[in-house]
Amino acid sequence: MLQTIVPEAYKIDFLDVPVPKVGNDQVLIKIKRVGICGSDIQVYHGKHKYMTFPIVQGHEVAGIITEVGKNIERFKIGDKVTVQPQNVCGKCYPCSIGRYNVCENLRVMGIHDPGMCVEYFLVNASKVLKLPNDMEFDTGALVEPTAVGVHAVKKIGEIKGSNVVVLGAGAIGNLTAQAAKALGANKVMITDIKDKRLDIAKNSDIDYCINTMKVDLGDAIKEHFGSKGADAIIDCAAVKATINQAIYNARRASKIIVVGNFKEKIEIEMPMLQRQEIDLIGVMMYIEEDFKDAINLLQENKIKTDGIITNYFDIRQFKEAYDYIDNHMDDVIKVMLKLED
Repeated sequence: MLQTIVPEAYKIDFLDVPVPKVGNDQVLIKIKRVGICGSDIQVYHGKHKYMTFPIVQGHEVAGIITEVGKNIERFKIGDKVTVQPQNVCGKCYPCSIGRYNVCENLRVMGIHDPGMCVEYFLVNASKVLKLPNDMEFDTGALVEPTAVGVHAVKKIGEIKGSNVVVLGAGAIGNLTAQAAKALGANKVMITDIKDKRLDIAKNSDIDYCINTMKVDLGDAIKEHFGSKGADAIIDCAAVKATINQAIYNARRASKIIVVGNFKEKIEIEMPMLQRQEIDLIGVMMYIEEDFKDAINLLQENKIKTDGIITNYFDIRQFKEAYDYIDNHMDDVIKVMLKLED
């Protein structure tokens, strides 16, 4: 079978390896779609802090089960599925309270452990979630990033009636903004400095789409949310400008949720957080409930995916996909790798 591997930064090898044998508690999945996300790009560039080469990438996927282990009853051959790509110890304190997404020994498939940029992927059935039979593979591969958004929104707490600002209108930002609306937010604003991304956000029925190169964020919040301001600001862009933008424009007694993956240390205005009692909350991935909610929201069309996938490449064009991303950052939202249908 085909296996892709990144042996070092900016290099991808294609290997022919045996199809793995299925254990009693495992399933074998024929991978159909693999999404490329920001953390994948960091790995490819050799800039991800928590990985080492070589690595098989791929953690946003959809596929079909082709074989099941002897102990597996809840899946059958032909089921459409996705994978929750977290390997956890189940013994540390976070795991003991159900917060295994911050397991002390967390290993993420495609980052620390082998991922799913392969023809066939062998995985413990406990990591697999069934997709609706009529769900497209494209949509199935967007469940993982949608789950990120769902988890982030839940960190706000009581979302119903809230005003939410999302900084960054890439794939994660768009899906997070839509998740906020779908889960009961009153009004949702999304910001970016690229009009193309904001145009896609407008088509996703997000209430206010603001280019912060043209409009001051504070002015936009005041205009659209009035004196109450934003109950929460979610940073999906993860650059120095946006986190400080969030701090300077956060309302007293509000929340800032950090979703984006920062590449470097950032200085922030800590006294403003203290004096205004702003909660600064980090977000790490998701739990299974978030995956299930993401599947339901996508299936019910409460989260729209039109326009989010901007480009497709065959799996053997993996390097060309990265080259395209590097050369067209202003145009790319989500690049999807296709395996044989």
